[in-house]
Amino acid sequence: MSYPIEPHWRWKFEKTLLRDYFLGGPLREEVLYMPVHCFTHIDPPLHATAKGAGIDEIPLSRLIGPASIIDLSHLPENEEITADMLERVGNHITEGIVLIKTCWNLRYSIHESAFWTSAPYMGQSAGEWLIERGARAVGFDFPQDYVLRDFFSGRIPALEEMTMHHLLLRNNVVQLEYLTNLDRLTGSTAYIYAIPLRLARTAGSPARIFAQQ
Repeated sequence: MSYPIEPHWRWKFEKTLLRDYFLGGPLREEVLYMPVHCFTHIDPPLHATAKGAGIDEIPLSRLIGPASIIDLSHLPENEEITADMLERVGNHITEGIVLIKTCWNLRYSIHESAFWTSAPYMGQSAGEWLIERGARAVGFDFPQDYVLRDFFSGRIPALEEMTMHHLLLRNNVVQLEYLTNLDRLTGSTAYIYAIPLRLARTAGSPARIFAQQ
């Protein structure tokens, strides 16, 4: 459920060779430079509020466990996801981890601009519905906030415009961003492992996220 971390036009990514056994070193060692919010990653509340928990303060019990899957793979491009939609197909969810499944990676590669500019997106009412239903972590396989497409023009939107970032993180709900291969999950539940790096007082982390059914 995690993308490989590799060069991408949206995020600065550099991998340099520090030492190598072919150059006289005892081992091969590499240095990575990249944002913590790239490819598949986890957003803790600190990402949106100085009073929120950092990634190292999120108990793994919130990131590992049964997950409810809401299948919205039928949605067309640029469709707002509302509370009514979630209610119709997601009345099985329980408190804990929720995955919003659109199978967006089957339509466009994360390297294509259309992945970012044509995706369905979460509306305010959908976020409120998830909070009311007791979600403690929500995973998305698409760019969940409409204004994320504004990064193409160089405009950095205000936090209040980033509907899910503002609503979920400020209500202590963790985001699991840019998941992939949710099409391989069948049915309405799975057991999820979302494992971040233990980065002290940091507002995010790359993650290896996988599931069992």
